[in-house]
Amino acid sequence: LMDIVLRESERLNDTTRSFLAYARPQRFSIARLDVLRVLNDAALLLRNSSEVLEGHIIEVRVPTTEVAFEADENQIRQIVWNLATNGLRAMRNGGRLTLGARIEPGGEGGHESVVLEVADEGVGIPADELDAIFQPFRGSFSKGTGLGLAIVHRIVSDYGGEIQVSSTPGRGTTVRVRLPVRAVATTAS
Repeated sequence: LMDIVLRESERLNDTTRSFLAYARPQRFSIARLDVLRVLNDAALLLRNSSEVLEGHIIEVRVPTTEVAFEADENQIRQIVWNLATNGLRAMRNGGRLTLGARIEPGGEGGHESVVLEVADEGVGIPADELDAIFQPFRGSFSKGTGLGLAIVHRIVSDYGGEIQVSSTPGRGTTVRVRLPVRAVATTAS
């Protein structure tokens, strides 16, 4: 019985933490950071987390040069972690999770962007459900709060960035987060 109580209280803690992260105005602490280090750290943490099952492979694919930009490191970590844990949950029977990052040059007069990419080989998302995945409490996994992707969406919006999702049911999902390099984030109200 004690096990159940502890498990449930831990789950409630997670839910509360997620809700607060989603609901409270974020205080940005903007500094130069190397996205490659963030991805490698995330991969290390993921490999040692309860999200990783037998048959999960976590790979980091990044350029050899640093991918640096100005951002709040905790928020970038949160984006990567939330997308990655979602990817792992989509692969109940194992598979490869790939974390990637690159700098993309801007178009005519546009600023360059940092692109974060998280790809899984999981169950995929039906086309008619893609639009709803970033809404709060729309999580489709039994584990988790249903706020992970809503938090990602909120952070990316605060940075003036965009998210692209491509998914094939039964084959997997790739999420690309594009963040403008020179945009200075404003505090969300």
